[in-house]
Amino acid sequence: MATDDAIDAFSDDQLARLIAKTRDGREASGPGIARCIPLTERYMVKLYRDSDHFEDVSCAITKAHALGIRTPTIQRSVPAEDGYIECIQERVHGSNLMDVWPDIGISSTLRLAFQLRSMVGRMRTISSPTAGSLGTGICRSIWLEEYYGVPPHAPTSVIAAIINFWHNVLSFRKEASKTREQHRETCAGPMSPKDDLVFTHHDLAPRNIILEKDTGLLCLVDWDEAGYYPRYFEYVGMRNFYIPESWGWFAKLRWTLFAWIATGWRWYGKENDILQDVRRKAGRFPAARRFNIKAGVTPSVKAVDD
Repeated sequence: MATDDAIDAFSDDQLARLIAKTRDGREASGPGIARCIPLTERYMVKLYRDSDHFEDVSCAITKAHALGIRTPTIQRSVPAEDGYIECIQERVHGSNLMDVWPDIGISSTLRLAFQLRSMVGRMRTISSPTAGSLGTGICRSIWLEEYYGVPPHAPTSVIAAIINFWHNVLSFRKEASKTREQHRETCAGPMSPKDDLVFTHHDLAPRNIILEKDTGLLCLVDWDEAGYYPRYFEYVGMRNFYIPESWGWFAKLRWTLFAWIATGWRWYGKENDILQDVRRKAGRFPAARRFNIKAGVTPSVKAVDD
């Protein structure tokens, strides 16, 4: 393993070769390509598909640091093959909550919940009139992944309209026969077109919350989907993971309490059900929004063919 000083001193070419060699060694010991791998005792490296995504993550982490949120610092980046970017950042030494949650008691649950609540509260002081990532404005929300795409820097009214569309859609055939007014009605509710768009981590599943070994404090990692979204996206993100078999009923109950406290004393149960419905229908009827787009009710990234 390379030294920390070498990471700082190497040229981009030298560092790229070191990373490639390290990745080759990791791949030889197991199947698949790991996006995140340890590089030294102090640093790790994470692979990003393009410079836009890296820019957005960098902007989110910079904003988080400015708010006093504990998160790894980006040390440097180097270009990789095919336009990919290798991001070198600090390693966090500790345990993710996914692994240690069954062993955490109720008092620690409450202490950590209020600690995360403080972070989320600070993030929500930062708002935007448009949704998407902090740099490019690209929408990378898993709850808004669909065939035609949400335009960058979409206003909150567009976010609500697209969510409402997918929640209310019944089938591709029914959408094809609607009038323009019916298309408008499909997007009219239940979500409000006036929801605030606030700085959101978006993926606060227990795997992305690290309990630091030395300090006992929480550190948030994986800002890949961070951006400006409605408040309830944070709560729903905390419910979006497969619960390990090692979690008993009490661990599950404590996580529900943890998420409720951390995201502002609200269950957001209705919103959670709606976003789950949106994701399911967008996968089942991927091209159903084409008629709504052609009617001029909702915008898209991908053009609609006549």
